[in-house]
Amino acid sequence: MREWLPLALVSIAIGAVGQLLLKFAARSAGGLPLLGPDALGAFGRLLINPYLLAGVFCFGTSMLLWVKVLTTAQLSVSYPLVSLGYVIVALLSWWWLGEPLSLRQVVAIGIIMAGVALLGQRG
Repeated sequence: MREWLPLALVSIAIGAVGQLLLKFAARSAGGLPLLGPDALGAFGRLLINPYLLAGVFCFGTSMLLWVKVLTTAQLSVSYPLVSLGYVIVALLSWWWLGEPLSLRQVVAIGIIMAGVALLGQRG
């Protein structure tokens, strides 16, 4: 586990950053009409949005790193770590986006982290 764990954590963190970049893209796009006369133009502007491009790059990088992780790690052991992405996104959203974290969310984050730690124990 020691050899693939750091790479798995980097992959998960990069994927979480990708989520935030997509949020920045959505904010800067000012909405994306699905229908109507401006739908095609809005979609085109979104496709060249630097935040969207950076987010897609993060997802691609995260995927490639994850494939590398899967060359040595058992999926049943490594995949539960992906839930740490929820934790990272919640914390970064609170820090970078100023989104509130409720007590319920904090408790849920603790449960996720406890679950990942429990699944990571050698039994």
